[in-house]
Amino acid sequence: MKKTTIAGGFLTAGLLGGGVLWGVQNDKIQAEVPGLDAKLTMEEAKSIAEKETQSVVESIELEKNLTGPVYEVDTQDYDVKIDGNSGDIVKKDRDDDDDFEDQNENADVTVTQEEAIAAAQKQVKGTVKDVELDDGHYEIEIRDGNKETDVYVNGSTGEVHVGETDLDD
Repeated sequence: MKKTTIAGGFLTAGLLGGGVLWGVQNDKIQAEVPGLDAKLTMEEAKSIAEKETQSVVESIELEKNLTGPVYEVDTQDYDVKIDGNSGDIVKKDRDDDDDFEDQNENADVTVTQEEAIAAAQKQVKGTVKDVELDDGHYEIEIRDGNKETDVYVNGSTGEVHVGETDLDD
């Protein structure tokens, strides 16, 4: 009985240690992926998504994966992934989850996404990495070097609030 318990303990410890090591290696691999800057601008990716889906873009984010940069674009009707270098549609899925709720939450929005981005960039310099419309407010992530700042823009009034700034190591 004791041999089984001891062997089980070693097996558990080995699995946990291997998982941690794999996680560290996986982060390292992702950090070393070439092509971290997309050739396609966020505005170009937005245009491609709107043309492909015939619906309004609600959020867009530049992600990095093993094949390079990918824009993850959420529209009112679809979730779209666009290759950040070629502009090709990598994936397109119908988004039926919460369309009705999203439309009602954002019904009073009069500020366009472009106006919100311009207002945010007047307050914080850098490159826009993520834009999301949620509960009538734009949440905009701006990166400048190793600083990442969250900026919030009221979708009805255009009022800007600068949020938290994080530093990447």
